[in-house]
Amino acid sequence: MFSFFRGKPPYEQSAPEDWRDRWRSLVPPECRNVPVAADGESVVAFILMNHFAVMLQDGLLMEASFFPVCEHFQKAGYHVVWLMRCTQDVYNGYLKRGKTKDGTTTWIWKSPTTNFGRWISDNREATILLQHTELPDGDIRDCDAPVLTRVNWATSDDPTQMVPKHTEFLTVDLPATPKDLLKWLSGETLARIASEKE
Repeated sequence: MFSFFRGKPPYEQSAPEDWRDRWRSLVPPECRNVPVAADGESVVAFILMNHFAVMLQDGLLMEASFFPVCEHFQKAGYHVVWLMRCTQDVYNGYLKRGKTKDGTTTWIWKSPTTNFGRWISDNREATILLQHTELPDGDIRDCDAPVLTRVNWATSDDPTQMVPKHTEFLTVDLPATPKDLLKWLSGETLARIASEKE
């Protein structure tokens, strides 16, 4: 009775460490949790494969370590991939998918917690991937589910503020799947991966 007054059921997602373990399972064991040294310091990459250092972040909140960690891996010669799970933000309506056209999608982040535009404008040498949909069960190495999108442009209504009122960003759909990501980390170009999908 009165069930129409109830909102959506609470969103349940896997624990952060279980989520990270699933993404780490994409690569061989020797590529997981690898320390990377530069300038006498060492930082652990969740995934280190070829010239990629991958960090896994649960949520969209901009970590204070983002810029120094990126700089550390870049000094060591790696391209940084920062993969963030934002499935809860999508479910709860804070992150809304807008128009999709020619392989690009517009997203609106309602009540952002940080100035997401700075992730892009202040560090163009890092790739930001968003996981917007839950991973299906099973081995993700052969997973063709489109759960990822890659950010290539972002803006906030007030770039001087750490917490703006409004953020809009654009994403492209490659790599879209765990299988795509594995191919990219293994050395295939995104252009080649795109051509294989045609």
